[in-house]
Order: sequence, then C-alpha cells, then structure tokens
Amino acid sequence: MNRRTILPGLLVLMITCIAWSIQAQENIDFDKVVIKTTKVADGFYVLEGGGGNVTVFAGSDGVLLVDSQYGEMHQKVMDAVAKISTQPIRFLINTHFHADHTGGNEFMAKHGVIIVAQENVRKRLSAGRPAINGAPAITPSPKEALPVVTFNDSLTLHFNGEEISVIYPGPASTDGDSFIYFHRANIISTGDLPAALRYVAADLPAGGTINGQVVASERILKTANPTTKILPGHGMPVITVKDAQDQHDMLVALRDRVLSAVRAGKTLGEIGHQSLRAGIR
Repeated sequence: MNRRTILPGLLVLMITCIAWSIQAQENIDFDKVVIKTTKVADGFYVLEGGGGNVTVFAGSDGVLLVDSQYGEMHQKVMDAVAKISTQPIRFLINTHFHADHTGGNEFMAKHGVIIVAQENVRKRLSAGRPAINGAPAITPSPKEALPVVTFNDSLTLHFNGEEISVIYPGPASTDGDSFIYFHRANIISTGDLPAALRYVAADLPAGGTINGQVVASERILKTANPTTKILPGHGMPVITVKDAQDQHDMLVALRDRVLSAVRAGKTLGEIGHQSLRAGIR
C-alpha cells in the first residue's frame, strides 16, 4: 500500500471519529445529567456534564462564559451559574462551532448575552453541513445563535478588572478554534485545543488538521508560564502546564511517527499500531 492509498484511509478513519462524536449526543440522557461545579480560582469556575466544559468568570461587571454546552443543557447551565453569581451573564465566547460547545447559544442570546467567536465559527454555524460517513447532517443555526462579535487573529476584552485575550492559533480542531487567556488570573481556557492528555481529532471537513493541533498546543504552551492554570474543554476541570506539555509531546510523537511510516510505505494497519505505541509511551 503506497502513500496515496494510506492517506485517504487515514482521512476516512478521522472522519469516522467525527461521526462517532456527533452521534454520541444521541446517547446522552440529558434529563439525568448533573452539572458538576469546580472552583479553580477567585471568580473562576468550571461546569462539567453533558458536553464540553464551560468556564465561568464572575465579578462585579457580570458573568462571562466560555462555551455554552448542548442546547438541551441550557437550563442546567443557567441554574449552575445562578449558584455562583446573581449578576447577569454579559458575554459568551465560543471556542469553536461544535454543538457541545455552542448548542446553548440561541438561548443565551435571548437573555441578551453578547456572543463572541473567531469569524469562521459564525460561518460554520450559519452554513451547517451535510451528513458525513453516517453522521447526521448539521442544521444551519438560527440567526440568534450566531456570534455578533467576530475577529480574525485575536481580540481583547476588558471585563471584571481582567484583560482577556481571545487567541486564534490557526486551523486546529476546526478552522475556527480559539483559546482564552485571562492575564491577571493567569488562566487559559482551551476548548477542544490540545490540553488534557487524550487523543484529539481534527474535524477535517471543518478545516481542522493534526499538524494544526500541534501548532495550537505550542501556542498555548508559549502563552502559559509555570504557574498557569489550564482549563480544558473536556476531561479534568483544571490541569497544569506539565500536563499540557505531555499532551503536546504525545501529539508530536503521533504526527512524526505517522509521517515517517507513510514515507516508509507502511500499511494502514501498521501505522495504527505504531501510532498507539507512540501515544502510550
């Protein structure tokens, strides 16, 4: 099997992983999901349960959220936020367009929340997409769910006494991923960009790339310092820079070994075994 046949095979495998993640929503009993709230610093909390983690930043100016979970989880998210602060939710930053991070947008907008995201997030939500490898089609989002403030490379918010940088590292998980750096608190919220130690997928039809995931990981590490708290979009509510470095090293090993195997003419099965070994060492 040559490189021309292996690369399409890898593409199909990755798209299949995307299909599994989309279909996973069908297996969630949202009525039974319980939101877990973890305080990570003064004014900062992480909500877990159902879909992607939600970062909550509460202060005298109001509340800022990073991501909005599935739409079915909206009321539970609102109830969890109400236990943290009586102030209104003022801003919502979407890290990317996937439904487990943006499904609550429409409901947030109806409460007057200003939605912020990289410009490609608005484009993806507006367009939706057809069914892919057995996964259901993504319906275009209603106007109310779309970000009203968009940016290209970066954007800065000044809120609750914080300087908040929303940074686009280039195509990674999708072509619109961002991470958010809270300067004074020294906290980074990453969405689906690499952070917690786990395998990560690139949504290829949405412009994602594996090498882009590596580049994004490097950008996160460059922004961080030894005492930075990192809040991943999935998994543990807070991790260390060492954890993020381990994730980066695993991604680099996977990428480099796959490329080396392709150039050496390895079969798709051989590449899969080699990639697994790279991930667990």
